[in-house]
Amino acid sequence: MSVLNSDCQRQVCAFTLGDHLFGIDVRHVQEVFRFQDYTPVPLTPPLVRGLLNLRGQIVLAIDLRLRLGLQERSGDESPISIVVNTDEGVMSFLVDELFDIMNLDKAQFEAIPDTLSDSEKQFVSGCFKLDDRLLIMLDADQIADISGLLRETLEDARGELRVRNPISGFR
Repeated sequence: MSVLNSDCQRQVCAFTLGDHLFGIDVRHVQEVFRFQDYTPVPLTPPLVRGLLNLRGQIVLAIDLRLRLGLQERSGDESPISIVVNTDEGVMSFLVDELFDIMNLDKAQFEAIPDTLSDSEKQFVSGCFKLDDRLLIMLDADQIADISGLLRETLEDARGELRVRNPISGFR
């Protein structure tokens, strides 16, 4: 059994979205499972896939492809659910495949380049240089913070109601 030296290594839950390799700190991960049915939630942005019943605990499922501005997965591909604990509570991050739980040398870690825009930097905390590719580290708390998107979606819906019938807000 290997011992993780926390001074020199970082444990990461690595996963794929398309051809991209991403990771989050394993300390956020509660569990990983094949995706199950969810209940859609009205008036939420498309990245909110719905609510899952995880052994009696209701968990919000967020599609990381849509959260990161990537192309939506095809309808016949079932995502993997990574259940995480964040500042926003327990959530499910939907990804394409679990790649591995990795112990990575902190010397391989690079901060994000200053040339990235603020919107690009919002979710990325840095990257690890692996032998044949880069692993992009995501900030789980920033990914989970969708309060602004939820507010915008509700405001848009209210605006549509006002346009349909400006007097009462109803048809």
